[in-house]
Amino acid sequence: MYANIVNNYTKSKFSVVFLICLFKYISPSKSLYNECNMAKLRFLKISHFRGIKNFEQIFRDGITCIIGRGDSCKSTILDAIAYVFAPSWSIRLNDSDFYMCDTTSPIVIEGVVSDIPDELILKYSDHLRGITKDYRLIDDMESEEAHDALSALTIRLTIRKDLEPSWEVVSYNGVESSIIKATDRGKLNVFSVSEYTDRHFSLNKGNPLYSLYQQLNGNHIADDENRVLDVVREAKNAFDANIGNKFEDVINKIKSVASELGITLNEMKAMLDHKDIAISENKVSIHEDGIPFRLKGKGSKRLLSLAIQLALTHPSGVILIDEIEQGLEPDRVQHLVNRLSKYTDKQIIITTHSSNVIVEIPCTALYILRKGVSHLQHVDEEMQGCIRKNPEAFFARKIIVCEGATEIGFCRAINQFRIDLDKESAACKGIRFADGTGNGMIGYVTGFNSLLYPTALLCDSDCKDVNDRKHQFKQTGVEVIDCNENNSIEQQVFNDAPWNAVKELIQIVINKIEKDGYKTTEEAETIIFDSTNAFMQNKMEQTKDWYENESSELRLALGKAAKKKEWYKRQEYGELMGKCILTHYSKLANGSRLKSIIDMLSSWIDK
Repeated sequence: MYANIVNNYTKSKFSVVFLICLFKYISPSKSLYNECNMAKLRFLKISHFRGIKNFEQIFRDGITCIIGRGDSCKSTILDAIAYVFAPSWSIRLNDSDFYMCDTTSPIVIEGVVSDIPDELILKYSDHLRGITKDYRLIDDMESEEAHDALSALTIRLTIRKDLEPSWEVVSYNGVESSIIKATDRGKLNVFSVSEYTDRHFSLNKGNPLYSLYQQLNGNHIADDENRVLDVVREAKNAFDANIGNKFEDVINKIKSVASELGITLNEMKAMLDHKDIAISENKVSIHEDGIPFRLKGKGSKRLLSLAIQLALTHPSGVILIDEIEQGLEPDRVQHLVNRLSKYTDKQIIITTHSSNVIVEIPCTALYILRKGVSHLQHVDEEMQGCIRKNPEAFFARKIIVCEGATEIGFCRAINQFRIDLDKESAACKGIRFADGTGNGMIGYVTGFNSLLYPTALLCDSDCKDVNDRKHQFKQTGVEVIDCNENNSIEQQVFNDAPWNAVKELIQIVINKIEKDGYKTTEEAETIIFDSTNAFMQNKMEQTKDWYENESSELRLALGKAAKKKEWYKRQEYGELMGKCILTHYSKLANGSRLKSIIDMLSSWIDK
């Protein structure tokens, strides 16, 4: 209640002061400050920091997952957020943290936060800005539209070539900026789950565990209050009383000898020295079965660190997790991400390289970062099915959408063929083969292309819906690599392959039927013969050498049988088919569609 009232009256310093006096009068037992308020990041601006020259982004509630290649600066964004709200007086940076190592241009990071603790709203009331429901910033807090806007503060971190960081609250309404101390930044409770989580398990000031300790004690712990030391003092008194009796004979003997030497002693006791009990909260840490938690595995430590921060940021707050999958098995990371996606009232910003992560979150929470780009790119809801089917593709630089499993296998064979020729592999080029799942490829191609992935399409030419879209795809920059009109990939292969390759392709299917169908060789040959003969105008007689002699009619029948019976409709058999063709690559006729498909795919990989 207090937070809402303060928010509506912060336009006037007089009103704020009046409210303070009023609340003290009508409710002296309650603090004016809503201690549960914890900041939420709304806007972020970065300049000249590491690999980022300029970057701006709006952030919303719930989980935000940032993906991209290893050099896209995902971790840099999380570090920027952690640094601008750092609860410490200093951060360690060097010349390499400047963009292009150019120290003549300062590092500048600005974070705009809402849901600010009331204490900070009052302290920095002159610097308040407003955020509208449609995420516009308002600097004139006297304006009409500011009435329903969220109160916000802009905190700026500047690092110049002397490497001395300076934090200030800035305003764009003409008010001079004001220094913000580490203690005030700490009240925003922005924490990171990172490589260095060991400190999170002790009660050091500035650590999330200490902040939680304060929060659960009503934030009324005085700076000079040390509850651990109080406990130790009580233990010392009990210890002194016990040990004094045990050492009484020793003390009496010493006093007797001392008296002979002329030393007059008053009451003398054996006690613990006070210097040996100077224990503070920072000596207290979390243990399990008597073992310090800092000695646990990386995954367990990161999970407990996150648990502390989730407890601390109730009911709201900001948590940063870089490479959330680190140290966790696939099932545990999927469970974790699934649970985090339910915390819609918190703000959780993560990065990942794991397909196990992105399949568990709604694609509306997914953002792509590319090197040199000044903002994140949001993934549309229409791509949810593609994410479930092809999560790995979203981490690629370029994507070949394949109509189905056969085409993926065929591309894999081309990739191996390139490796054997000492050419760069698809992996080196950052290329992923995505399964278009038949007609689903239309949406996948459109989606990947709209997300600015360089995209190629490998497909048949026997589907009208796809054929009707090919011209449009080409106009938007998609490389369309397809078969002759009305041909599937299987038909194109049996139409263009050298006859020796055709016979090898038949043998692949014989072996498949023997293996998968538990058939004898003779039975497998009969199955293939019957399937092929069904498409022959001039019916054949089954002999041992029925496919020895080449004919255009037999090629056509084999292609149709292969398509209908799905001889190669698994990646492994599509790859075997491609490997067979590439073994005979030099014998493919120049100008044949099959040779053109192979050459176009290889050329696009090299682009």
